[in-house]
Amino acid sequence: MYQVVGATLFLVMMFVCCGSGLMSMETAKREDLAQIGWRVLGPDGPMYSAQKAISVALTVAVGLGVAVASIGLGLQGTRPKSPVMAVVVSGIGTGFWLFHTLFFAMAMKSIWLAGVCGVLLIVFGGLLALAVASFREMRRDPPPPDQTILPAGYKVPYSHLHEESPEVRFAAEMEQRRQRLAVQQKELDALEERIRNNKYKRGEK
Repeated sequence: MYQVVGATLFLVMMFVCCGSGLMSMETAKREDLAQIGWRVLGPDGPMYSAQKAISVALTVAVGLGVAVASIGLGLQGTRPKSPVMAVVVSGIGTGFWLFHTLFFAMAMKSIWLAGVCGVLLIVFGGLLALAVASFREMRRDPPPPDQTILPAGYKVPYSHLHEESPEVRFAAEMEQRRQRLAVQQKELDALEERIRNNKYKRGEK
């Protein structure tokens, strides 16, 4: 789940980031968005503008996608620290998307952006629930500390199809062919000896 969500989020946000370069300069700038936001410290301008929020949300989404996908690999490998990192990253993502859902809905009044952040809020909320369950399970039944240590004499396979490399398999095949040829040569020698004996016996008669 973590790997699918992380990879999907990363690819989608990278596509949005790269695709935005195809828009016109006026659409990309949107200087009017710099005056929309939450004013906290004075009337000169918003402390956190919609223009900045869109850039931050896109950048953080890319980073969260990479982090979630990486944590998914750790969870699959039952790394002891992976559930802790899953809780931390999922919690940060849930809080981040909750903040931006409220921001885009209240400050910018954009149903589309608020909806996108709301979907991501639900997704990261679900990941947070899975991370908490994984953390509890890991604490209840931790993996052995030496699970990543290969036993003595373990032979790393060349691939999931063959244990040996192509060179080793070719050499073994050649040796088998030599052995078969040696057996066939002995059979031929025995057959020739039998023919000579038969000819000799017929000559005596």
